[in-house]
Amino acid sequence: MTKGADLLHLQSLDQEEGVKRRRLAEVEAALGESEALKQARRALESTQAQVKRWTLRQRDLELQTQGISDKISRSESRLYSGAVTNPKELADLQAEVASLRRRRQKLEDDLLSAMIEREEAQAAQDEAHQSLDETQARWSAQQSDLLAEREALQEKLADLQQAREEVLPSIDAGDLAAYQALRRRKGGIAVVEVVNGACGGCGVGVSPGLEWQLRSEGLGTCSNCDRIIVRV
Repeated sequence: MTKGADLLHLQSLDQEEGVKRRRLAEVEAALGESEALKQARRALESTQAQVKRWTLRQRDLELQTQGISDKISRSESRLYSGAVTNPKELADLQAEVASLRRRRQKLEDDLLSAMIEREEAQAAQDEAHQSLDETQARWSAQQSDLLAEREALQEKLADLQQAREEVLPSIDAGDLAAYQALRRRKGGIAVVEVVNGACGGCGVGVSPGLEWQLRSEGLGTCSNCDRIIVRV
C-alpha cells in the first residue's frame, strides 16, 4: 500500500470500530431485566396482594356469618323450646333474634361483595400471570439474541484491533499524529480521496502543486479544510 492508502485503510478501520463500539454499548445496556419485565412482575405482585386481601376478607366474613348463625340457632331453640314463659323475656329474645338476622343479612351482603371482588382479583391475577409469562418469554429470546450479538461484536472488535496493529507500523509517526488530531477536529473524517479533481471533504479543487505532491508522495493537505488528501 502507499502512504495515503495506509492512512485511508486506518481510518476505515477506526470508523468501523467506532460503529461497533457504539452498538456494543447499546447491547450491554439492553442486557438484564427490561422495564417491561419489571412492570409485568410488579403488576402480578399487585394482583396477588389483592387476591390475598379479598381471600382473607371473605374468610373473615364467613366466620362472622357462621358465628351469627350459631347464635340465631341457639336463641331460636330457647324461643321455641317453651322454657321461656315470661312475656318480657320472650319479647327480648324475639328482638335479639331479629337483630341477629339483620346483622347476618348485612354480613351475607358484605360476603357476596367480597366473593365478587376476590373472583375479579383472581381473574386479574391470572391475566397478569399470563402477561408476565409472555413478557418473560420475549425477554429471554431477546437476551439470547443480545448475548450472541455481543459475542460477535467482541470478536469483530478484536479482529479490527489486530488489523489496526498490522497497519500502524507502515504509517509515519508524524502522519499518524496529524491523522489523530484531524479525526478529533473533523468529526472522524481526517483522510479523504480526490473526487473529480477536488477534495473529497470540502469540494475545493486540487491545485496543480497539490496534484504534483499527490502523484509523487501519495498524500497531501487540503488548503481549505486541512484534511489529509490521498490518491489511491
